[in-house]
Amino acid sequence: MGVFTDHQPMFVEVETTTYCNRRCAYCPNSVFDRGLRSNEVRMPTELFARIVRDLGANHFCNQFSPHNYGEPLADDRMPDLLELARDAMPLARIALYTNGDFLTPALFDRLDAVVDAFIVTQHGDRMPPGVAQILARGDGAHPKIRYKTAAQIKLNASNRAGLIPLGVTQRKACGVVMNELHINAHGQLLLCCEDYLARKTFGNIATMTVEQAWSSPERLRVHRANVRGEFALPQCRNCGYGRMF
Repeated sequence: MGVFTDHQPMFVEVETTTYCNRRCAYCPNSVFDRGLRSNEVRMPTELFARIVRDLGANHFCNQFSPHNYGEPLADDRMPDLLELARDAMPLARIALYTNGDFLTPALFDRLDAVVDAFIVTQHGDRMPPGVAQILARGDGAHPKIRYKTAAQIKLNASNRAGLIPLGVTQRKACGVVMNELHINAHGQLLLCCEDYLARKTFGNIATMTVEQAWSSPERLRVHRANVRGEFALPQCRNCGYGRMF
């Protein structure tokens, strides 16, 4: 362990479960079976603990989120994992991205002490009942909850590096992932959040420190080329954002 030799990641996302209860048309979980409960992979608690403690030892002070393509609150360990993360990373901003289906007022009250922001994305026709109950306590709003409707999501949908059939504007260059670190439930260090199938990884966090992952020469080489618009990987060449309707 040790301090970052360069700037910190602005965002660190760690997937604890691959399972999601929804199959939204704008998500690869609607096309592939990775997100099924029968195929669920959970990151070992010991590995999650090592990651957050490593980040804490590096004085990580930016955003940490326990998600990728799985639904975080479908993981019954999540309250304990988030409490562990807060204890290990007192300086971090913990943001929980969730579809809200499992968020009850009681669960919210427990998580409120350790989570800085709840980004709730509505993927159905109506607001999840638990979320509605929470917001009703504050006349329809809560300072920690950022709520997105399905329509808002669709207006800015990604084609997930070419996996979703969607008319998009192709990227001319990409510098976003230079500031992000993404780790899936298998512990793989991903190219970015768009690489659903983990077609390009830079090793496994189980065998390296966070600093080693962040400073990986190959990772830096790929992302620096992307900043220049020199997309060597097909998923980067095919990546873009567009509207669902």
